[in-house]
Amino acid sequence: MNHRVFAGLLYGILLFGTIDHLGVQITYAKNMGDSLRTDTLKSQNTDHHHHPWWVNLGAGPALVGTRFAMNGGMVYCYQFERSFISARILGVTNNKPTVQKIDQSTTIYKMAEYGILYNPIWRTDYGFVSIGAGIGLVRAAYETPFDIATNTSLSLPMEVQWFWRITTYAGIGMYTYASLNFEKPFYGMMVCAQLGAW
Repeated sequence: MNHRVFAGLLYGILLFGTIDHLGVQITYAKNMGDSLRTDTLKSQNTDHHHHPWWVNLGAGPALVGTRFAMNGGMVYCYQFERSFISARILGVTNNKPTVQKIDQSTTIYKMAEYGILYNPIWRTDYGFVSIGAGIGLVRAAYETPFDIATNTSLSLPMEVQWFWRITTYAGIGMYTYASLNFEKPFYGMMVCAQLGAW
């Protein structure tokens, strides 16, 4: 092939590539500008707390298997559009020192659960109701005056939350739950204070 023809083809390819690249960059910049303007408008029209979050702190009665117990816990929640993710830490025990001193054959159950749950949510201006389930880990301890045994199990945590929001940053309500696991399933409810931003 003639060197001049080859050079002309090469220059033509380079020139076409440069023009095409510039065209792509201009189109990309235009799209980015439109996107930024749209995002700016959205942010101006969106409440500061677009993704509400809150923490529930509470205590109440529970059942470990068929035995009465007490429980306490903390639940952190982060909301998206019509649902939220919750992370909970629960502690449950049937420890009654007076009873155990009389009947030393009684086994003390000490259960702790760590769970992540997904919840659809139904909201009003005054509060919300939600129901959720997820996956968790249970740490169980069985204690007698002569021995203590510990085990760990996967769990299926479930929860129902019903809360009334007193102010923008505080509320009160009920938190009921179940933990289905391979050690000792347990169930309970907590009267909770709620703190957060929504």
